[in-house]
Amino acid sequence: MTELEKITELDRLCEAFKEVRSVSSWKASTHRYEADVIMNSLKLQEEVRNGTYKQSAMLNFTLNERGKLRDIHAPAVRDRVVQKTVNQDILLPCLRKYLIYDNAASLEMRGTAFMRKRHLIHLRNFIRENGTDGYILQVDIRHYFDSVDHEICWKMIEPRIPESTRPLVHYIIDNASESDKGLNLGSEVPQTLAIYYLHPVDDYCKIVEGIKGYGRYMDDIYIFGKSKEELWRILDGIKKQLVPLKLEVNEKKTQIVKLSHGYTFMQLKYRILENGKVLVTPAPAKITRERRKLKAYKRLYDEGRLDEVDILNAYKSWRQSILRDCTCTRSVENLDRLYEELFGTSPHRKPKNEETRYSIPDAPGEKHFIISDTPFTRRIGANI
Repeated sequence: MTELEKITELDRLCEAFKEVRSVSSWKASTHRYEADVIMNSLKLQEEVRNGTYKQSAMLNFTLNERGKLRDIHAPAVRDRVVQKTVNQDILLPCLRKYLIYDNAASLEMRGTAFMRKRHLIHLRNFIRENGTDGYILQVDIRHYFDSVDHEICWKMIEPRIPESTRPLVHYIIDNASESDKGLNLGSEVPQTLAIYYLHPVDDYCKIVEGIKGYGRYMDDIYIFGKSKEELWRILDGIKKQLVPLKLEVNEKKTQIVKLSHGYTFMQLKYRILENGKVLVTPAPAKITRERRKLKAYKRLYDEGRLDEVDILNAYKSWRQSILRDCTCTRSVENLDRLYEELFGTSPHRKPKNEETRYSIPDAPGEKHFIISDTPFTRRIGANI
């Protein structure tokens, strides 16, 4: 059995659909696919194996992410099922072994929290070995997702994937955008291709230059160095590595900063004291954004479009993530007071409209709670 046949087995396609459904169960398109999931999966299997598979039209929309407009191209349910099997069973097993440990975006057991933790480890190790008299080089790639060349990307991964899956993967890459360049935001395969496309830069910095304090989150790169001259030389080397990839450095966002002056990375502000202690605080814009969000929640709450449970859960989630990564007790206390002023209750107490009741569990060891008519399941580890 070839690899293409393995990833298109009926059980695998149905399993992939369950994963797709878990994050889009509220969509009508998901319900339509699920209504006849067996026949839809069989049809998809036949198209992929016969080479007649064609990608459906994408849903295009725009997201405003912290003031920056991003064009999103969301694939249809059937295309997400195909991309999930290709990504999880072909691309990740074949490509991940060539990625460095500090490549943190869009990978299992990675993410923003991992990247921030690794960045802090690199910073503390650098200070321990070289003191506070050092610099950081922050590199950003200009229009990264829009500039990835399809043919170059395909040549990079072609020898690393099974031969039977190459036509399908090549087709997905060619249809990742309307032109011969660019990877669409919103698909699973382009995310994996994006983290792999810059691996020559990772290899140059980690292997050729032997840099210990190096990390990359998609197209955002940081490097710790003893002097400006050393970092300028490394930046020139990075630019040479980008030429064959048809990429350019964003000169406006690329900078070298003295560590003692402090800098911002991934929305966190790092300050180094004379004794070597590192203070991590959220960027001021992050606190301002949350204050505005709480006031917007209040307007939606008064209009009856949000209930207090959803607002409380959203705020507690943000609050815990900030306290996990930063030292900002005073800022969080000020936001707690704002929450209490807006909603008349402390964020540390249960909402007034919270109602908890139990239902008969579906399986031993499961207990169902319904809070404000929103059911969810909690494992309790003991039979009821």
